Amino acid sequence: MVRDRQELFLSPAAQDVRARHTQSRLAQGQAPLPDQQGSPALSLESSWRIKIHNAAICQGNTVLLGEIAQPLGTLPNWESLKTRELWPAPPEEGKPLQINRSNLAQALNERLGRDLASHCILPTSLVIQKGGLLVRENDLRAYVVKSLTPMLRAMPGEVEFTDFHLPEYIFLAHAGQQVQLEQPKMNAGRVGLRFAVLEADGKILRRVSGSITLTQWVTVPTAARNLSKGEALTPEAVTFSRINARRLKETAWDGKGGPWQMMRSLSAGEPILQSDLATQMMIRRGEIVTLIYARGNLRLETQAEALADGEPGATISVRNLQTKKQIFATVKDNRTVIIH
Repeated sequence: MVRDRQELFLSPAAQDVRARHTQSRLAQGQAPLPDQQGSPALSLESSWRIKIHNAAICQGNTVLLGEIAQPLGTLPNWESLKTRELWPAPPEEGKPLQINRSNLAQALNERLGRDLASHCILPTSLVIQKGGLLVRENDLRAYVVKSLTPMLRAMPGEVEFTDFHLPEYIFLAHAGQQVQLEQPKMNAGRVGLRFAVLEADGKILRRVSGSITLTQWVTVPTAARNLSKGEALTPEAVTFSRINARRLKETAWDGKGGPWQMMRSLSAGEPILQSDLATQMMIRRGEIVTLIYARGNLRLETQAEALADGEPGATISVRNLQTKKQIFATVKDNRTVIIH
């Protein structure tokens, strides 16, 4: 007959007495006493251990060792040990019950005996639920990768998931409930995740948070050497490197167009952004340019001052140096603007 739950736990003082007694006998070379269930005495030098899970499901009215633990290494008689009854199951199905480390240690000493319990690796706490389902962290990780991988195809470069921070476990009260990942915003860097626990009718019962790091590797033009502001960008000054997309504050240059000149200085290895470049055909504010008026067979030329920066095709304001009037003209190249 299974005793009441409260009878399973030794007081801390009693536990310390037992531990000191066992250590004393081992120091004197004496074999530990058999446990209360008649299991053989076990040496603490054995290479195997019993890992107690931090969460578990029990199916019957009594928790079994095999439901909350797994052997590490070759454990003698595990097939018989795993059916060892420990303590009463939680009274209500689908509602988890938490046991702290101290009470767990006491209960295992009581039900397994000092020597076998000393081989157990204990979690900070054990949460047990009678019936239902348990979704563990490894299951959630596989679910996240499977769900999000199709979304990565639209992202440039190579993308990988790292640094998973997921719930250690999620309990479901019955088989009709399920866990659903709500679609996150997919950007390079830390991505927040939310898992919704759904009832059979689709109602959200609760949400659980997690996160992953999305690392995006892209191949972009980078400075092959230190580049100075105003310097012409030549082919030998450019190389291509695979970098983390988080290093890109803006859109990277696509390696096309030109001829270009640098708008700011760059150190060797820095990515070249589109905003770092200006076409060499660009007119700068304050420069003196040729202003051409062309209409039909009529063509007039004069000098003008550019009042704004402009690339070929752009419309900028200029000041006619003869008339001092301000007008708008289209940039043809770095020396000429045209009025049609």
